[in-house]
This record gives sequence, structure tokens and C-alpha cells, in this order.
Amino acid sequence: MRGALPIRPRPVELTFTSAARYIRDMRREHFMLDRRHFLGGACASLCLPQQASANIRVPEGGRLAFAVLREGRDIGEHALTFERAGEGWTIEVAIDLAIRLGPVPMFRYEHRATERWSSAGFQSLEARTNDDGKRLTVRAKRLASAVSVESSAQGVYEAPSAALPSTHWNRRMLDVPFFNTQTGELMSSVVTAKGNGAVETASGRKINVRRFEIAGNLTLETWYDDQQTWAGLQFKARDGSQIVYRRRD
Repeated sequence: MRGALPIRPRPVELTFTSAARYIRDMRREHFMLDRRHFLGGACASLCLPQQASANIRVPEGGRLAFAVLREGRDIGEHALTFERAGEGWTIEVAIDLAIRLGPVPMFRYEHRATERWSSAGFQSLEARTNDDGKRLTVRAKRLASAVSVESSAQGVYEAPSAALPSTHWNRRMLDVPFFNTQTGELMSSVVTAKGNGAVETASGRKINVRRFEIAGNLTLETWYDDQQTWAGLQFKARDGSQIVYRRRD
């Protein structure tokens, strides 16, 4: 049944300890989302010419938001805000997701990131993630000939000078190396243009998009509209459930 949570029947003693153990086991069996897709990451894109300009085309109201659906059911939101900072921009990313079994939260995911761009292009990123209790941090900074990436999961390394964070809002991310903003990992992915199509927004309105597949240690399909603004994405989680981003109008 669409949106239903498959539950394996099993006898449960009505004690706090056994209930806690049951919830733990259910979480392991049914809610193993591949969190790399949410970063960012799990966003508004905006035509950055050749990495050289922060004169980006900001969405109306300076905000871009997506309803995040799991098997058609709303589990949270992925939102971005854009603010002028001198001649550059600061982009704030917020992802808040929760999966529940009735009133009981089975999985929570929170991600916050701050991206800074100058007139010369991407300058820095700071990100922190609470992945269902596992806390991760990423810091990245542009150097003269590289991007320094430091993360709690990957340590410190230098990415290629053209590397960008995988926040998806910047269509040009697909043309250069990119690093995961949750783990700091430099992604080994192949990007393939999949042609034009139409997708729905959160309100059900259809918009024309260009579709791109990202395959490798990150596998998903992402979409950009006629203005090259990020229009959403979709992927399958490790448990086989379908995750879809629908852009809010």
C-alpha cells in the first residue's frame, strides 16, 4: 500500500525495556535511508558563470524550499535562503526530516550549512549534521590552488580547485568535482544528461525540466527548470523506498 510502513508481526512484552528494543529493531529493519543523498545534502540555482561570479539569480523572496516525500508521504523540508553579503552571497541550507511509526519518531535527520560566495566564486562552507544521533561536521575553504576540506568523517584533504559543495542549487556542480556536505567525501560520480521532461511541484503544478543522473557513490536523478533553477530530485533509499523532492511554489 502506498505510504504504508511494512511491520513484521512479533510478540512484544508490555515493558519499557522490550518496547525500546522493539523500536530499535524496527528502525534498523525499515528505516535505513541512505543519508548521503540528503546532502547535501540532500539547493536554487542560479547560473554561476564559469565559477567567476557571485551575481547569481536568486529565487523570488530569496528562498527555495522543497517538500521531501517518502513513498508519497511528507517527511520534512529542505530549504535554502539567499542573502547579499557585500559583493557576494551567503546561502543558508536547512534540512529537517522525521519518519514516525504512529506517534513514535523512528528516524530524525537535521542538517545546517552555510555557503559563502564572493565575486570570485565559492569561498567557504561550514556544515553540521545530526544523522539520527550521529553528529558530523564539515568545513571547506578555498585556497590559492585547491579547496581545503576538513570533516569529522574524512579528516583533512585538498580537493581540486574547481570543486564545489554538493548542495545542488548550483547547476554548475554537475560539471566539476563536488564534495558531500555531510561527510566531506569527494564524490566519485558520473553525471549523464537524461533529456527533457516534466515534474510536479509540491502543489501539483507541472514544470518543464532538464533531467540529470548522478551515478557512483552517490546515485540519484536531479532536475533543473528552464531558468536552471533547481527543481527537485529523486532516489531510492537503502530500504528500497522512493524519496522525492517537490519544489514548493
